Amino acid sequence: MARPLLTFDLDGVLCRPPFGINPGSGRHKRRDAQGKGGILWLTEGWRYLGRKPMPGALEAFSRLSEMFECVVVTARGEQARPLTERWFQRYLGRVPRIEMRPSPAETSAQFKARVVGGLGPLAHFEDDPFTATWLAELLPRVYLVDWGRNRWLAGPNITRVRSVSEAVEELVRLAQEGRPAS
Repeated sequence: MARPLLTFDLDGVLCRPPFGINPGSGRHKRRDAQGKGGILWLTEGWRYLGRKPMPGALEAFSRLSEMFECVVVTARGEQARPLTERWFQRYLGRVPRIEMRPSPAETSAQFKARVVGGLGPLAHFEDDPFTATWLAELLPRVYLVDWGRNRWLAGPNITRVRSVSEAVEELVRLAQEGRPAS
């Protein structure tokens, strides 16, 4: 029997954002926006150097990996894969399955809606409010990691958590009962 699936954003959920600051509110974004390349896309691999894990997140990810198939879905570009895999090897001791954005043609939210929606997980962990809102329309549960920029967001299948670790007991219980996270 296949294990239930969980998906996880990386930056702001499992990995600290730069300087511990998670900018942007996700307001006024559009689903039909064009993705952008430019200097940020070209230097993306370097923007992730020196990041530490979010407190308790990787321990929770490891615990959840015992009962669930856990997939990281990050809008980091494919060019950042070697650095991202090294980060997981260093801090987790292994490299999980990672889905990365193949080009800047899609926005972060478009990429995640396409990939996460296609995977159909029991739940997804996210920190971006725009993306979380979109994914909440596609999934039974979105766990929103609490940041100042997303405190305005609420919804019937959006659960705010300070860390991935806050959702572990609920997800373990639901898996043992064989129930969806709704």
